[in-house]
Amino acid sequence: MERSVKQLFSNISGTYDLLNRVLSFGTDQRWRKKGVSLLPHGKNIRVLDLASGTLDLALQYAKRGEGEIYCVDFALAMLLTGQRKTPPTLDSRIHLVCGDGLWLPFPDGYFDAAMCAWGMRNIPNTPAALKEVARVLKPGGSFLILEFFKPKRIVSKIFAKTYGRHVMPAIGRWISRDKGAYDYLHRSIQKFFTRTEYEKLLQAHGFEIITSRDLTGGVNSLILANTDGH
Repeated sequence: MERSVKQLFSNISGTYDLLNRVLSFGTDQRWRKKGVSLLPHGKNIRVLDLASGTLDLALQYAKRGEGEIYCVDFALAMLLTGQRKTPPTLDSRIHLVCGDGLWLPFPDGYFDAAMCAWGMRNIPNTPAALKEVARVLKPGGSFLILEFFKPKRIVSKIFAKTYGRHVMPAIGRWISRDKGAYDYLHRSIQKFFTRTEYEKLLQAHGFEIITSRDLTGGVNSLILANTDGH
């Protein structure tokens, strides 16, 4: 499964940003800005961007202030697409790592913060991924998650059954020329956790929920959690 998902994202890397803007009606950038505003910033801050894709979240973070970002993704084509749009002024602060979210090549307590935008669904073992994030974070480190969780509100359920099941795959196929990419997106959301279930997983792996809320009527959600500070 992981190989097929990696190939899927490699195939659509060239149209990924355009599809995000079109399918979210431009709100994906606003969601990212809201998320990174909650994280610490500073000259000596190190941030992990897990499932970084084409670096949109990393670039949003970098533009807000100082700090170094380590962008990890299993699809090299996605990272290289992001590298091409990185301004030279930010290039020295953004480090690309083609790797697996279940086996992060960093020592314990290396990062002050971690973030992941719509990528946790693509890591096959969620508990193991959370354990690994907790390992590389310093005590009291922040973890930001932006994600399409399995819908539980009426509005988000209707949205998923209409736009998510029919419109999104059709537009995705038309722009990306990949028949399966956005069918996969819908299926992965339906098979994933609800936001409440995910919060419980975070707590079971040593995280304290700082804030958790739905965005845009529950279509998307934001969670900020901290590791145990002791």
